[in-house]
Amino acid sequence: MELASKYDPQAVESKWYQYWLDNKLFSSKPDGREPYTVVIPPPNVTGVLHMGHMLNNTIQDILVRRARMEGKNACWVPGTDHASIATEAKVVNRLAQQGIKKTDLTREEFLKHAWDWTHEHGGIILKQLRKLGASCDWDRTAFTMDETRSRAVIHVFCDLYKKGLIYRGVRMVNWDPKAQTALSDEEVIYKDEHSKLYHLKYYVVEQDCQQVDEENVMHKDEKGYYAVVATTRPETIMGDSAMCINPEDKKNTWLKGKHVIVPLVNREIPVIEDTYVDIEFGTGCLKVTPAHDINDHALGLKHGLETIDIFNDNGTISEAAGLYVGMDRMDVRKQISIDLQNAGLMEKIEDYNNKVGFSERTNVPIEPKLSTQWFLKMQHFADIALPPVMDDDIEFYPKKYKNTYRHWLENIKDWCISRQLWWGHRIPAWYCDDCGEITVARTAPDKCSKCGSTHIHQDPDTLDTWFSSALWPFSTLGWPDKTPELAHYFPTSTLVTGYDLIFFWIARMIMFGLYVMGDVPFDTVYIHGMVRDEQGRKMSKSLGNGVDPLEVIDQYGADALRFMLVTGNSPGNDTRYMDEKVKAARNFANKIWNATRFIQMNLSDEITRIELPETLATEDKWVLTLYNDLIKEVTDNLEKFELGVASAKLY
Repeated sequence: MELASKYDPQAVESKWYQYWLDNKLFSSKPDGREPYTVVIPPPNVTGVLHMGHMLNNTIQDILVRRARMEGKNACWVPGTDHASIATEAKVVNRLAQQGIKKTDLTREEFLKHAWDWTHEHGGIILKQLRKLGASCDWDRTAFTMDETRSRAVIHVFCDLYKKGLIYRGVRMVNWDPKAQTALSDEEVIYKDEHSKLYHLKYYVVEQDCQQVDEENVMHKDEKGYYAVVATTRPETIMGDSAMCINPEDKKNTWLKGKHVIVPLVNREIPVIEDTYVDIEFGTGCLKVTPAHDINDHALGLKHGLETIDIFNDNGTISEAAGLYVGMDRMDVRKQISIDLQNAGLMEKIEDYNNKVGFSERTNVPIEPKLSTQWFLKMQHFADIALPPVMDDDIEFYPKKYKNTYRHWLENIKDWCISRQLWWGHRIPAWYCDDCGEITVARTAPDKCSKCGSTHIHQDPDTLDTWFSSALWPFSTLGWPDKTPELAHYFPTSTLVTGYDLIFFWIARMIMFGLYVMGDVPFDTVYIHGMVRDEQGRKMSKSLGNGVDPLEVIDQYGADALRFMLVTGNSPGNDTRYMDEKVKAARNFANKIWNATRFIQMNLSDEITRIELPETLATEDKWVLTLYNDLIKEVTDNLEKFELGVASAKLY
């Protein structure tokens, strides 16, 4: 049958993908062949395919298909992540459109809505990956909150708690006022922000001030002597417990042993001394707010200061503040600036460039907040997870990210693993209402493990999404059960992911792989960059420069988009989406189609196999030599994950 004169990707791609599915060509079963295993970075259950997914999965598909062609037992495991904060936010928004508040529902009622959302949206992105041509073993599709994965999470939590690596305590955490949950340090993104530096007057209680040192800088007006504090957050003064100066700061010697009045609040606080204070910053006088700054909290513990929490969980001002109660923190910043100026308590306001922490999920400024949370001790994990990467038991491509990984592990902090959400893996801890004992168990107990009381209740918090994702390389293969798949396909082979997930995911999978399985979870990490627009900008809704990959596929075909994304791509570097390059890739596909058509037109129907002649002409030898040289070069490029170079040579 003669091929059409023009390549039609829509007809060809859908036809052959269905043929592959019908004939189970992507299925994987343990056998005697060398395994090649890839686990998909599970996209959010709320998500839809974007260009980053396209690049990531195209790279995985190239590696998996090549492994199949080499005769390996290729297993590519697909799946999705429950994405606790993102999914809960989507469900809350949908309920709000129906006039329903989360607080109007019981936990069980809310979870029913969340599961409905998941069943409705969860499979969308996986169906879109089929459109891309991804050769996953779809029978192995996993979800981070399905039965097997949930069992794995509870199993690991209980084991870590039993060994003293998980603990519960009051710590300063990153608080997301919009999602109303704690976040880990890795979920905070620091952005440069043009803000203000407010210089506030703190009048001295003991007005018998004198020049103790000739370098003293003593401020005085008609109301008396005062110290000046520079702060970017005047809305937190209601939580001040002290003013701190550096004992070696000569300009502030006159303040030693004094007390000052918190402006507007009119509360008396002591002046304390500590070398922590930077003499050169501002006036050298620091307001100490132990409840709302991690360093201030440390000072508060050291000097025995009062802790005044002035924020409610939603970022409004609490009763403890005494002023502006119920107002949003950002509104208070504007209002208190006006009120301080009107009261003559503002020395000056300066423009100031500041780094502000934002929630990675909700994009609102985070609040440092004292909170009772669950934590995982990380030093043990850092100690076991650093050597395999430094010694290249796990190879990073490009290698420069080894130092990024090392720096994070060498400065590791305990991981806050609890979230104040309903959607997620609920923490398997029960509290006794009578004796206060905490019982951690894999199944719900019916009584207290200490006093036998039946008055017990489960912790309402859920686990950080990344806790379950850290188990992904082995939980997807059936762990904690000893399955044939786990024995054959673990450790996995190559992890393909973006550089933004080194801390979130890569490091934690290595930690949990070594802790749980006693082995590295993969031998290679291919780290790619992000897909930017033609001008090199990050694609975002706010810029309106996003490109829908499905629309591109509908217009030019999946192969054209895949080829465009890979050509010129190199490990660790960003790539730019260009419509012209997709068109060029579509034309290239058409050339291959026409070359095939030309050959078919010049062959008789009887010919099914072409043998090389015994004697080759010089030009034939030349062509075959070029061809075999190319095979050698491209193989070498693929071994080094130089996919962009390989595709350019093939072109």
